[in-house]
Amino acid sequence: MLFNTATNILSGMRYSSMSIVDCFDASCNTDTQRYLEMVMAYEEDDIDMMVEDLLHGDDDNDEMQHDASTETGKKKRQKWIILARRTEDGEMEEIPPTESLWWHMYIGCPQYDDPRFLQKFRHRFRLPYTQFTAFVDEAKRENWFPRWMCKDAAEKESSPLELLILGAFRYLGRGFTFDDLKECTAISEEVHQVFFHKFIEVGSTILYDKYVKAPQNEEELEQHMKEFILAGMPGAFASMDATHIIHEMCNFKSKRAHKGHKSKHATRTFNLMANHRRRILGSTRGNPGSFNDKTLILFDTFVQEVKSGKFDDYTFELLERLGDSIVTVNYKGV
Repeated sequence: MLFNTATNILSGMRYSSMSIVDCFDASCNTDTQRYLEMVMAYEEDDIDMMVEDLLHGDDDNDEMQHDASTETGKKKRQKWIILARRTEDGEMEEIPPTESLWWHMYIGCPQYDDPRFLQKFRHRFRLPYTQFTAFVDEAKRENWFPRWMCKDAAEKESSPLELLILGAFRYLGRGFTFDDLKECTAISEEVHQVFFHKFIEVGSTILYDKYVKAPQNEEELEQHMKEFILAGMPGAFASMDATHIIHEMCNFKSKRAHKGHKSKHATRTFNLMANHRRRILGSTRGNPGSFNDKTLILFDTFVQEVKSGKFDDYTFELLERLGDSIVTVNYKGV
């Protein structure tokens, strides 16, 4: 058949590094070059589909396909419907995200006056419902996610920001995959993935600078000392320890530095400081998991400032035994 040469070339391309341009040769006849030009109109991922068309088609069908591809440019894949329902006529109809399960449960008609709903929401998303609504309002007001606050070039509305934010909280709080979020929101996993990277960027910059603040003067210190004083530890204002986060995509040459004695997995470790109300006051950037606490503390700028005398003028009292009596002794620093 006329397309045998082109078919053989295309079949060989699956197992080699040849490009389509490399297939053109001065010795190719007109028909062979015509079939190769047809392939140029296809996406690279559709090469296998093109080969199947050539293998199972005849000359007449090939001619018709060539004419069709010339008119339309290239074949378009049919959009896959995530959620669907049948119309009265029996046709398949797409269900938009604004009619998905999560939209009805948490956005469209939430039962926010029911304590059981509020308890379940906090358990599922790891924050109160009022904080979620406040987060969405602030995100819209401050335009944290501009890509999902406007229409695209075809005047199509973007995916609902509320559902994307819910998806990010569920991904963090319960370990959902993006495919799980796709089932719950009728929004593709690719969109959830792209949004999550932006969500993490906002959290590590805007939200971190807004909420994670270490005390800078004596008045701010005393706001965090109340519980420690009640426990008999005046002069203390925070607890501190290192935490390890599994680094699943660590490359091979870095695994040695990222494996410590606490985990068999590669990890990134952070030194975190919090008061007794679980408010985070400071954190280091991620460091290799092999760093112990003594090494990690060298990269905590706030702790180094405290050790260098940042609060040496602050005084507090401790009780000490002097012979048979108890006396009060003044100390400086924190």
